[in-house]
Amino acid sequence: MRAESRYRQIARILRREIQEGTLPRGGQLPSEKQLEERFDASRNTIRLALGMLRNQGLVVSRPGRGHYVQDVVPETFHANREGPRGLNESGMTGQMLEELQLLSATPDIASRLRVPEGDMTVVRRMYRFSGEISASISSAYYPMDLVEGTPLMLPEDVESALAVLAEYGQRQTGFVDELESRMPSPQETNQLELPPGVPVLAVHRTDLSEERPIRLVHTVYAGHSIRYQYEHGNMNAYHRD
Repeated sequence: MRAESRYRQIARILRREIQEGTLPRGGQLPSEKQLEERFDASRNTIRLALGMLRNQGLVVSRPGRGHYVQDVVPETFHANREGPRGLNESGMTGQMLEELQLLSATPDIASRLRVPEGDMTVVRRMYRFSGEISASISSAYYPMDLVEGTPLMLPEDVESALAVLAEYGQRQTGFVDELESRMPSPQETNQLELPPGVPVLAVHRTDLSEERPIRLVHTVYAGHSIRYQYEHGNMNAYHRD
């Protein structure tokens, strides 16, 4: 087996110290000179190690000031925990409606909503924030025949889209989630203000009533700010204090 590169060894040690909190979130890393002396390594080796940590989204470089541990704390999304709004809309807080459109269903959207390709859909696009940090971009697609004449056709925020659908006879009874981890597009990098090397988590959720799909939500999360959690079976031991 080939020996691990020296810079990878250093990056692994620093990564463990970040994960354990020895190097705290938001804290400054030792200077390159200090790291050279600590690890008895060349400046180039230290810079390669720091570059690896930057690419992994663990540290950020601030010109003229040094390197800092990424201070974004991942938020846990309880994907299948039922709340008063549905399964699960409780994790979608802090959203702001940015755009309301009428669009023809593409093959991808049509297949998930089970409507003919080219049928009109109502699209509500939103940004979600964690504090002041952009956390996700969502596009929710609704079959026109389900939402025509409802508050979902208005360019205003609604407290719960699932509650609106239920009020008009389409109660959510289940959903299908498709998760995909990938690198962001340039537009997503700008919109989510992502550090170099941070991936995104793309989630395609199809909400279902007993009769049909009622909503499709495409959400792109900043990979370093989200933790998806599913719970199955008897969870009494997990939630016990």
